[in-house]
Amino acid sequence: MIAAVIVSAASFYVSTGLGTFWPLAWAAPLPVLVLAFDSSWPTAALTAFAAFLLGSLNTPYGVGGWIVFGIPPAIGFAMATLAARFAASRIGWPAIFTFPAVLTGWEFLFAEISPNGTLWSLAYSQTDVLPLLQLVSLTGLWGVVFVLSLLPSAVALAWHRRSASLVVLALTLTLGVIGYGSLRLREIPAGAGVRVGLAATDRGLPDAAVTTDTSTALATATAYANRIARLGAQGAEIVVLPEKMVGVTPASTGAVLNILSNAARSARVTVIAGLSRNAVQPRRNVAVVFSPDGTTTAEYEKHYPVPIIERDYARGRDATLFPGPGAQWGVAICKDLDFPGWLRVYGQRDVRFLAVPAWDFVDDARLHGRMAVVRGVENGFTIARSAQQGLVTLSDSFGRILREQSSAADPLVMVTSPPGAGTTFYARFGDWFGWTSLIAAAALMIIAATAKVQRPALGSTKGSAH
Repeated sequence: MIAAVIVSAASFYVSTGLGTFWPLAWAAPLPVLVLAFDSSWPTAALTAFAAFLLGSLNTPYGVGGWIVFGIPPAIGFAMATLAARFAASRIGWPAIFTFPAVLTGWEFLFAEISPNGTLWSLAYSQTDVLPLLQLVSLTGLWGVVFVLSLLPSAVALAWHRRSASLVVLALTLTLGVIGYGSLRLREIPAGAGVRVGLAATDRGLPDAAVTTDTSTALATATAYANRIARLGAQGAEIVVLPEKMVGVTPASTGAVLNILSNAARSARVTVIAGLSRNAVQPRRNVAVVFSPDGTTTAEYEKHYPVPIIERDYARGRDATLFPGPGAQWGVAICKDLDFPGWLRVYGQRDVRFLAVPAWDFVDDARLHGRMAVVRGVENGFTIARSAQQGLVTLSDSFGRILREQSSAADPLVMVTSPPGAGTTFYARFGDWFGWTSLIAAAALMIIAATAKVQRPALGSTKGSAH
């Protein structure tokens, strides 16, 4: 039991959350499942829960983050393990689908109620596996969670039953998914490329965002106006700046907006700038869109403020689209991209580019940036994301990273990017696979509960040794 916990926990730690060694995410459940099929149910439950919880220790958000992002998925992992153990003794080959169906269904349901959306989903461990990632354009995250957990389920059950055919079945399905993704990656989006500029800096944080001092706000706005000018000189057609790059008050708003408006007009570029409207109650986290003639054409308000940290900010209600260079553009802010349902609003409206002002927490920069990349693949748009204390990233609608640089380096990035491929199956039909997984999990449990035990109950003999 201890060995299974250690091996699985270590595998989860290095592959999920802040871990980047994605191959081990496929193997992480295996020691727990092998043990569970030949042990008592308390041993199986405790082993699964401990393995996942310890594997979540790489959270960058302290003990509170470990509790929030470790305990709920650990419960789901334990439930899926127990369900797989129960089905293994009662039904035939369909038992291999029990573990992935329950685990996927749990992730889906929890994401629906969590104030952090899909943060810490197992699926994000696979963002570098582009052929697999294409599955989200059909199923959303939930298809990736299912496929990722199907193979270890099949291997563990095959080991338990000494039947290699179960592994063949799971491999065939997995390779089919990879094949689909490989074909999709050959698609070439129509439309001319757009020259996208990204700029961010960590200097002056957090003072610039929370300031109520007019001189500080004007100095920060002027510094960003200089960046706009430099990107415009490089040929940028649109410039995306970070979330809450400057705080404004009723007294300083007009002057700050005027500086940014003049910068957009002088450079002849569209500008998306993140502002924090301070000295008002509630505060507002907004992204303002300036057209190339300097006109303010739109203002988007963050739909999902960060729990606790942004508790005194209002919540925006409306999606924002604007006619940017090359295609239809949309705008969202940082945390909004943790919630696939909200981003589908843009996918359904055939947005081809999404501008994302953002502000990360340094250690989670890659994870949060890759979560945004997945939203682009789900919905068919290119993501232009500028994050303070994070990464400036441009990714296409297939999840390819076109350019990426740390905000610590004061980057000025200009990349020519194609428009996204456009509305996907997932954008149209939403979380159908999440619901299907829940239905399948319930059906498999009912079938297992009504079936006769096909072999001695698991744990009845070997379980006494654990």
